[in-house]
Order: sequence, then structure tokens, then C-alpha cells
Amino acid sequence: MKYFLICMVLFVVSCNSVKNESALPGVYIATYEHEFGKTDDTLMLTKANDGNGLYKIARHSGVIKKLDGKQFPMEVHIERWTLEYDPGKQTLTDLKMGKTLVWDSNRLTLQLGTRVYKKIGS
Repeated sequence: MKYFLICMVLFVVSCNSVKNESALPGVYIATYEHEFGKTDDTLMLTKANDGNGLYKIARHSGVIKKLDGKQFPMEVHIERWTLEYDPGKQTLTDLKMGKTLVWDSNRLTLQLGTRVYKKIGS
């Protein structure tokens, strides 16, 4: 009986944390380097309305390009997206370009393709 109660509590907690949308808004960062440069990405995710599953992202990318061993000054690119959240799949889908971000509520990360953005603040 004791094990049954423990399993039920774990099940309820896991179901609630998976669908917990309140932890979603915040600031996420990712840094990645490749042969042509380095990019520091910041995603600022906020609610777009009064709780109907729409979100806004302001993406700030700082790019330092490299060519023949020489580094160039940082270029800053800013993008704005409007996304719809699907709580069943835990995905955010860009309404204009169709980009899909996957929300991992256990690790507090967003994944866009192979890039993983880690949450650093609210």
C-alpha cells in the first residue's frame, strides 16, 4: 500500500510538472562555436496575451565571425517571433515561419533544432 501511494504521488507530480506552463516564460541562453565564428543567443520569452497559449520571443544573437584566423567585431541580430504553445506536445510553434521549439520542463530548456537554450531567469 505504501508503494502504491508513493507511485501515485510521483505520477501526479510528473503530470503537473509536464503541463506546468507557468515556468515557461523567462530568459534562455545558448552559446555555440563553429569554424566560421561564435554565436551567443538569448531568447526572451513572454506571454503575448492573457493566457490563451500565445507567446512572444525576442531573439538577440551576437555573432563574431572568423576568417583566416582573424576575428571581426560582433554583429547583433534581433528577431521577434509570435508562437503558439501546445501543452500536449510541449512545443512552441512560430506562427509565421513554422519554427518549432521543444520545451523540457524537467531541465528548463528550449530546443530549436540541435540548439539547446538553458533557462537563466524569469
